[in-house]
Amino acid sequence: MRKIKEVLRLKSELNLSNEKISYIVEVGETTVREYLIRAKNAKITWPLPDGICDKTLEEALYPAVFDDHNQYELPDFEGMHKELSKKGITRLLLWKEYKTANPNHYCYSKYCRLYEEWLSSSDTWMMQTHKAGGETFIDWAGLTMPIWKKDGSVDFEAQIFVSALGFSSYTFCTAVRSQQTFESAKAHKRMCEFYDGVTEYWIPDNYKAAVTKSDRYEPICQKNYDAMARHYHVAIVPARVRSPQDKSKVESAVYLVETHILAPLRNRQFFSLEELNDAIKGPLEALNKEPFQKMPGSSRYSLYLEVDKSALTPLPKIPYEVFCYGSGILNKGYHIFIEGIPYSVPFKFVGRIIESRHNERTVEFFYNGQQIAIHQRSFQAGIPVTDPNHQPIKHRLHVESTNPENIKEQARKMGESVLAWVVHVLEDPDVKERQRINRALGVVRLAKTYAFVRINAACARGLFYGNFHFKGIEDILKRNLDAQPLPIRDTQKLLPQNHINVRGPNYYL
Repeated sequence: MRKIKEVLRLKSELNLSNEKISYIVEVGETTVREYLIRAKNAKITWPLPDGICDKTLEEALYPAVFDDHNQYELPDFEGMHKELSKKGITRLLLWKEYKTANPNHYCYSKYCRLYEEWLSSSDTWMMQTHKAGGETFIDWAGLTMPIWKKDGSVDFEAQIFVSALGFSSYTFCTAVRSQQTFESAKAHKRMCEFYDGVTEYWIPDNYKAAVTKSDRYEPICQKNYDAMARHYHVAIVPARVRSPQDKSKVESAVYLVETHILAPLRNRQFFSLEELNDAIKGPLEALNKEPFQKMPGSSRYSLYLEVDKSALTPLPKIPYEVFCYGSGILNKGYHIFIEGIPYSVPFKFVGRIIESRHNERTVEFFYNGQQIAIHQRSFQAGIPVTDPNHQPIKHRLHVESTNPENIKEQARKMGESVLAWVVHVLEDPDVKERQRINRALGVVRLAKTYAFVRINAACARGLFYGNFHFKGIEDILKRNLDAQPLPIRDTQKLLPQNHINVRGPNYYL
């Protein structure tokens, strides 16, 4: 409209040629001619009458043409939009259904164009307002950072945890090993220490370590996440699924972390999480202190200090201890696996639902809210952690009977030769441990059939002949060889090293 007004002014007041006006206004000469013709047909003169606005001028110069909406049936754009969100549904399929249902229908191109117009007019967003100390928005960066081994291979991909305060957008990020419960809890603990306080709400994305079941009105959070929220006196309101507008603050923060921090570090090699987090601190501080483009003189850090910090709830006096929670039915093996390691639970709870809680120091088990077992945390993969008091009596006796010290003690009661034979077998480095125990245990258990005296005599014969096999001792007893005396072995006395009759090697020099 500004250029049309200028064309009318130059023609009316200065009577310039169309060519000259075209040059001044920077539009085509044909366009200038069209403007003048439309103004003449609409009886528009210069200067414009009082009260005429751009909209009125446009309607006068470009009157509405016949609207064919009255001739054709409009599609149900809202229903169309819902259908398109389903798998396998295309615009062409919906147009064919619309065409079949409506004799007076739009062509496919017009159908799509009308839908695009409806979509652009309906796709609006509401400006969010955030109060100081109100919300902390939480998400994970899409980019990861490799942690390398000394041999040049990648050990694992570090996950980047990102958060932003609602009012000041004060941003925090840290690298952890994974997005799993234990690592996520450590990241939240660092976040609270970074902000030196907590907001009223946490707004996390719907990742598994935070939300067990997503729901718009009443989502179910993971147990550890609920426990952490209770410790910090904060309420959790997860963002809706596939609704980035619910956490736009942290979406922007993730973008800034990826472009200002992670991307510049992409060519560096880090060999530990500590090394990576040390490298992140400097760029993160610079990002938070960078002035806003639309708020000169202010930054995320300055707004945090001026407004957000005083509105945060102070941290609890007792630091949060990160626990992981779980539950399951205790099987007949009365052991529950915690991160790949089996821990024992009293066998009388077999078939019951047992709840677990563990951190880096301890593993605890609960039934109906009451603690029934506690273990020191083990990091030896695959090796069971068993409290003898949790075992049935027969299992406990079996374990005790296979203990090398217990086997030696039983052998000592049976006789000196039995003890010597058992000690030799248990300390034989050329035989595997389980085989050694089985041989020694077999000889000790011969006491169920034979007297101690006979077993002691059989072991003495085994020692004499170097027979250290269970079958050998058993065979001696079956053949009654233990009753036969052992042959006398001649032993040659060694000459003394120093004697008056010993000349020594120097005599022959």
